Amino acid sequence: MKVLIIVGSAKQFSHTHALAQFVRGNLEEEGAEVTVFDLYEKPIPFLDVSGQHLNDERIKLNASELRESADEADAIIIGTPNYHGSYSGILKNGLDHLTMDQFKMKPVGLICNSGGMRSTEPLSHLRIIMRNLLGIAVPVQISTQDADFGKTEDGTYYVDVDDIKLRVKLFSEQIVKLIKNNPWIESEEVHS
Repeated sequence: MKVLIIVGSAKQFSHTHALAQFVRGNLEEEGAEVTVFDLYEKPIPFLDVSGQHLNDERIKLNASELRESADEADAIIIGTPNYHGSYSGILKNGLDHLTMDQFKMKPVGLICNSGGMRSTEPLSHLRIIMRNLLGIAVPVQISTQDADFGKTEDGTYYVDVDDIKLRVKLFSEQIVKLIKNNPWIESEEVHS
């Protein structure tokens, strides 16, 4: 059972990244093999269907890796910060490199972080995108705010609020259950 988490923050060690890592831990406890693809760490070029501006081999490899990881995933989780009431531009660009082939009939989880207060606006926008990509956006979603996180001495954020921890647990259980009960996934190991 493979899950891909795409982190769409333009900031290194962001709250969105910390939330994704917490979700990852919960999914791994449920038996999932989780890959986190952070678009800050692995930048993707702006979509150029002509191919004329894809000169950087490393960036081309990142785009290819994202597509391959999405192809192999039984579920995909999309993480974004709240940028002006919507999802981030680098996430939009990353999603532009994917097609219905990567999302069709797969469970898709949606998570976001907003600075001053929790907001589901970016998640509502992503639900529309997932519907158009034929992904199955799961009912439980996670929205956090900066105050939901603590910070270690080295500056790493971590989820520090019990109601968010419980919501992540429910979210993770729902993702795993949908993978296991998804008739469109043909993998033997998923249904065992």
